[in-house]
Amino acid sequence: MLLNQKYEIFPTEAQKEVLDRWLQYCRQTYNSALLDKERKYKKNKENYDRYDMQRQLTLDKNAYPFLKEMPSQPLQEVFARLKKAFNHFFRKDAKYPKQKKYKDYKSMTFPQFGFKPIRACFDQSFFKTCSS
Repeated sequence: MLLNQKYEIFPTEAQKEVLDRWLQYCRQTYNSALLDKERKYKKNKENYDRYDMQRQLTLDKNAYPFLKEMPSQPLQEVFARLKKAFNHFFRKDAKYPKQKKYKDYKSMTFPQFGFKPIRACFDQSFFKTCSS
């Protein structure tokens, strides 16, 4: 059984800035991966899959140190989102994936986000809230 949980958080101003910056990094990564996928296909008729994108992300983190500021999993989930967009396109359920604008990219996924029911504790990479 696959279980998804959605949480509303109330970050401080500093945390809002961090989250907004991370959201922009995810959007830029999505747009960059989409462009790379299009270029690879047009140039060599090569498939550029999620794992190729993750290898490129590793290289990008060395070239662009600001990408090291955020956890890697939300950036990797960007590639899963792009793969899903292409799957919907090829099944004719959606239009061709497009570049995301600031207003179009509103969420990011934290697969490592956890809830520990014993102590009612939300454990997140950038903050921890526990009620004893």
